[in-house]
Amino acid sequence: MAVDIRSPVTLTCRRRMDQSLQQQKATLRAEMMKQIRQMTGEDRESFSDEICERVLEMTEWAEAQTAVLFIPLPSEPVITPLKLDCDARKISCVNIPQNPKSEPDLHLPDTIDLILVPGLAFSRDRHRLGRGGGFFDKLLGGRAAQAFKLGICFSFQVVDAMPTESHDVVMNAIVTESETLRA
Repeated sequence: MAVDIRSPVTLTCRRRMDQSLQQQKATLRAEMMKQIRQMTGEDRESFSDEICERVLEMTEWAEAQTAVLFIPLPSEPVITPLKLDCDARKISCVNIPQNPKSEPDLHLPDTIDLILVPGLAFSRDRHRLGRGGGFFDKLLGGRAAQAFKLGICFSFQVVDAMPTESHDVVMNAIVTESETLRA
């Protein structure tokens, strides 16, 4: 007998799974924010410098003619050296503000070669957990779908596994101060 996917039992199970997934994500976000708050300013600066050095050594970075960066929140790596490198190489570079509202307001280039992506956590298989607003998920699955997706974070933000959904976009690589994770 076929089960009607709209049956009350199926919908209830689906809602429970969605709630459980959202609870798992909320727990991981809270754990990451706790660890981020424990990081000193000196650590953030030092780790950020090491992350930027690793990115600057990447072939994908060197070959990119258009890049989308982000203006970091106080909890995210400082990426000023990467912006300065874009300026020095005279490549097209757009900065996503800290609290972006909509993609059309950003004036993104038609072609995006590389996009830097912040996150509260990344898994070793390169999935990303954002802040829950969905902005980067939409951008990465839409306008930046063909771009090289480079997640950056501090090493303690890399976890073995995380809850994922079908719309989550996998990064091409993740860079921390101590390692680069690739496919």
